[in-house]
Formats: sequence, structure tokens, C-alpha cells
Amino acid sequence: MTKPLVEAWEKQRAKHLVILGMLSVLAAALIVWAIAFFMIFSSNAQQEANAWENYTAVTWVGVLTSFVILIFVIPEFFHYLGVRNSLIDMLDTDSRAELNSNKRDLVEGVKLLAGAWPARYEAKKVELGLRKEMPDGMELPLGDDGWISNWFGTKNSRFVERFPNSELLQDPGINKIFIFASLTGLVIFVYNAVFGLAREVVGGPRNMTVDFTAIIKGSQYNATWAPHFDLVGGLIILSLAVILFMTSPTPSEQSDDNSDSATEEE
Repeated sequence: MTKPLVEAWEKQRAKHLVILGMLSVLAAALIVWAIAFFMIFSSNAQQEANAWENYTAVTWVGVLTSFVILIFVIPEFFHYLGVRNSLIDMLDTDSRAELNSNKRDLVEGVKLLAGAWPARYEAKKVELGLRKEMPDGMELPLGDDGWISNWFGTKNSRFVERFPNSELLQDPGINKIFIFASLTGLVIFVYNAVFGLAREVVGGPRNMTVDFTAIIKGSQYNATWAPHFDLVGGLIILSLAVILFMTSPTPSEQSDDNSDSATEEE
């Protein structure tokens, strides 16, 4: 029964890291939703019962799902991420001896990640003169040098510029998690402030903004008519926007990318 699932999973080997990363982000999103639901949404209407109560069971299912992902998926995600980063470091060399000394790890890593990595490995061997040409039928895919791909793949974000001794922040995978988490949170909180997530009455439209300042103060009403920007909600939006900005590449890296592109065109 599990054989078809294993075969289907193996067919997607080139996408394993992306799939595991998406599941990890999903787990984080489910946990954030559960915290927001039980602390805010389930009691933010103007009466004791509100439509959010209908999502209690679904939220608990999400919590259980996130814990399953945390236990089984996230360790595997960091394993794949570690292999990917090791391949990047090992292929970033101009020494034949160093490349040959890492041959075993390179072969195992390339086999694990598949996708474009075998071609990158063979291209590096051609570059260093370890083989004359690429194997038949194998070509190195042209990378997209757009600002989005540079943003997602940067190892030198503004976070790294601010905290240069942090190896964790230099990891493109960790940077992507910050990007998706901050962007998701920013969309949710801005939508809440502009259009509203709460209802005035059961079955009514969601046109009331959850007032986080009122919640902290313990006010009688935890929502007000949208659009509405309260102090705490505004600070959260500002913080998420700053985090998203800090994940972007530093100006020096962007300049290097532009100069490299200009050189290639010449």
C-alpha cells in the first residue's frame, strides 16, 4: 500500500526541499493561527457566542497537524537544507584537489537533491578541467537573475549586514521562512485594519477590525468598525514590514549582480 506513495515521492525528488519547506511554513502558519484564534478571534465579538466558534474543531485539527509536521517534516527539511548549503559551499571552489576530496559528499548530496544539482556538479568539473565536456543530454539550466530570485536566494541579506556573526541568517532557506512568515502576517494584519476580520453579530459581514490595544487593556469591546488602526496593531504591522525589508539583499550585493549581468552581456 505504501509502495505507490514511495514511488510518487521519489518522482518528485527534485522538489523535495521545496515541498518540505512549504510544509514547514504551513506548520508555522497553523501555529500562528491557533494562537491568534484562541487568544483573539474566538472571543472578539460583541457577545459571548460568535461565528469564530465554528472554527474551533478545525483549529484543533490544525494544531495536531502542525505538531505532526514539527516532529516528522521539519527535521527532514533542515537535513535537506544542510545538504544544499554544503553543496553550495563545496562547489564554490577553484581547487581540483578540494573538489576531489569532497567527491563522496558531493555525489551523495547531488543524488539526494537531484534536479539541477547533477548538472551543476558536472559543470564545475568541466570548469576545473576534470572533464572535457558535459555528459550527453545534460545541460546547466540558465538561472533567473530577476530581483525576486536574487531576493529568495540571497546569503547576504540586510539581516546579515546587521548581524554579521550569525550563520543562521546567512542561510537562504531561513531567509525564505522569514519572507513568507512576515509577508503572510503583514497581509493578515493590514487586511484586518483596512477591511476587518471580526463580525458585529453572528452571521454578519466581517467589517470590524480586531483592536489589539483594546484586547491588551481588557476593554469590554475587542473590535471596532473598519478601517481602524490601533497602536498595537500598527506596531505589529510596522514590525512585520521591517522584518520583510531586512530579508532583502544588501545594496552591495544587488550592485554586484547588476555588474555581473552587464559583464555577461558584453
